[in-house]
Amino acid sequence: MKKKIIIASDFDGTLTTKDTMLEFIRHCYGTHGLIIHLLRIMPFLLLMKIKVYPNGKAKERLLRNCFSGKTQTQLSQLAQRFADDNTHLLRQSLLTRLRTAQSEGTEVVIVTASADLWVTKMVPDLTVISTQLEFDDDGIFTGRLLTPNCHGAEKVRRLESHFPLLRTERHQFHVVAYGDSAGDKQLLQYADEPHWV
Repeated sequence: MKKKIIIASDFDGTLTTKDTMLEFIRHCYGTHGLIIHLLRIMPFLLLMKIKVYPNGKAKERLLRNCFSGKTQTQLSQLAQRFADDNTHLLRQSLLTRLRTAQSEGTEVVIVTASADLWVTKMVPDLTVISTQLEFDDDGIFTGRLLTPNCHGAEKVRRLESHFPLLRTERHQFHVVAYGDSAGDKQLLQYADEPHWV
């Protein structure tokens, strides 16, 4: 029996040339504003670097610091402008490869720790599995993440959640994965065909 192919690609540093969360904050506040926001949570960033503070919590603090209180509509508009102004960040060769595979019937997903807020705007034609922000009933960003940070082992959990048969019928699938960092290690180990970008 021919195996079903699933292609799972990381986003930041793999499908893009830079970390898009930092670029999104820079887009909203300028370089000076980005530096100020990073300095405000610097102790937590340092603790994250030495692996005593979870990267998801550090991300949550940064996003809360930058965008807490903004509405979903406001953030969506900012994300669309960011996507429109930053197509140059996308690696066109890999993007073309993914789009071609999708047009031929292959399941293609982006699995990223970045927020769906801007990733879905940058690649609207691809399925995105990502970290999601929490909004209250009035559509205001609470400063918290709605989902666990989609990083490391969480990428594999989210991929299997999206394709439940991977849990029970793994032998029926051929998983191709693209990644570039330690946050992609488990996804690449899980894949039948890993590609370090």
